[in-house]
Amino acid sequence: MTPFLLFSSLIAFAAVPYFPWKKEHERTLRFFGIGAGVLTLVFTAVLAVPVLLSQQNLWDGFWFLNEFSAFLALLIAFIYCSATLVSYQYIGHEYHENLISFSQVRLYYALLPLFILAMLAAVFSDNIGMLWVTLEGTTLATTLLVAFYKKEGALEAAWKYILLCSTGISLGLLGILMINYAAMNGGSLSPEDALSLTALKANAHTISPDIMRWAFVFIFVGFGSKVGFFPLHSWLPDAHSRTPSPISALLSGVLLNVALFAILQIKGLTDLVLQQSAWTTHFFLVFGLLSVLFASFTFLTQKHYKRLLAYSSIKHMGFIAFAIGLGPLGVIPAVLHLAGHALTKSALFFAAGNILSKFKTTKSDHIQEVIAVLPYTGTLFILSLLFLLAAPPSLLFLSEIMVLQVSFSAHLFLTFLVVFVLILVFVGMMRHVVRFVLRKPFYTESQPPISSGEKFDVTHIVIVVHLVLGVLLGASFFTDVGQGVLHAIAQNFIFLP
Repeated sequence: MTPFLLFSSLIAFAAVPYFPWKKEHERTLRFFGIGAGVLTLVFTAVLAVPVLLSQQNLWDGFWFLNEFSAFLALLIAFIYCSATLVSYQYIGHEYHENLISFSQVRLYYALLPLFILAMLAAVFSDNIGMLWVTLEGTTLATTLLVAFYKKEGALEAAWKYILLCSTGISLGLLGILMINYAAMNGGSLSPEDALSLTALKANAHTISPDIMRWAFVFIFVGFGSKVGFFPLHSWLPDAHSRTPSPISALLSGVLLNVALFAILQIKGLTDLVLQQSAWTTHFFLVFGLLSVLFASFTFLTQKHYKRLLAYSSIKHMGFIAFAIGLGPLGVIPAVLHLAGHALTKSALFFAAGNILSKFKTTKSDHIQEVIAVLPYTGTLFILSLLFLLAAPPSLLFLSEIMVLQVSFSAHLFLTFLVVFVLILVFVGMMRHVVRFVLRKPFYTESQPPISSGEKFDVTHIVIVVHLVLGVLLGASFFTDVGQGVLHAIAQNFIFLP
């Protein structure tokens, strides 16, 4: 099987919603969405699992799959499959409540595969020009999803999203053009090879270090806006909180990782050109720490639970960057943290979707006792939050302990600062969530009691699977197979001979 079949199937999935469906086929369309998610996961696994287990790269001249990109592709496909399962109920509820129209349902199921296509193409690409195209493609595919509800706040968030991210991606394009120029003039590479990461790395010694430094700065700043590094983050809380919750799960759980992957690809080339990695790792250390610090203080005042989760993404991406900035010893915990955040944050957004469907608001002050009204959702929301805050046996507990161990020996003061921030995050998020999850119900004449009770459904099963999978990934670290795969993934971060 080749990546072409996977990409072709996603294009076909995106076209199907615009077949001549009738309104009475709306449920069938949602079933089709589940099928698209399952098939994408199967096709991706066929490509990625052999690469992970055999530790042999897949390369056909334009597409390239190593252990890290295979791991990330599996993560994308898995959360996509989960999102389609959750979307069946979530989108169906909104449609039958007349919150969205049939045309919006069709738009949703057309844009969702295109979004996944852009992300998978980004992690499969060996061409830095295609890497830029696919990152811009993720913006274009999701802008209409950010504006999905056509309300004033959603439209404003969509404009901010497309303007800031496209501006950042344009800066990244400037950096890519600088690399292309340096490779063709200094390295005498052909225009085609001057965009190939494999060819660029093989000829890194011929590229001007001065040009490469500036190119990396433009790309880090440009693509960093997509990751959500402070101070390039301002689009992220609005966009993630305004989209349908399954899309929020994909934006926060995997899109940020794809943008980080793009930066790491260029970091690898830059390290080879400079013949040292300290220069680039300083960017990750500084911007990572700034992002963690900024996000931690927002938790104390935030009053919207979906925005709270969005700000948490800034904190976690900053923490991953901080781990990478610690050097080779921080790479494995960075990979673990990346996976743990993706699984846990998507689970939280799925639960948040149930809360929004029931209470019709994202303002925490307007929500009654969630644990009584939605006992399964409320319980899983709190459990997922504890996992996100690195309570054992969460995968994030393992990754954060490992990062702090490495940081303690390298940067004692920064370690104490990070520990203080993690405590602040724990207190801030728990203080906020406990207020609306456990707050006693309040009733007025204008706000009658909300009916209590819910069935244990597919959304709850998906959340449980995400949490259990995170624990199993953490446990796999202590097995020979797990350590072999993790070390193989980590080698893709260590770019010098």
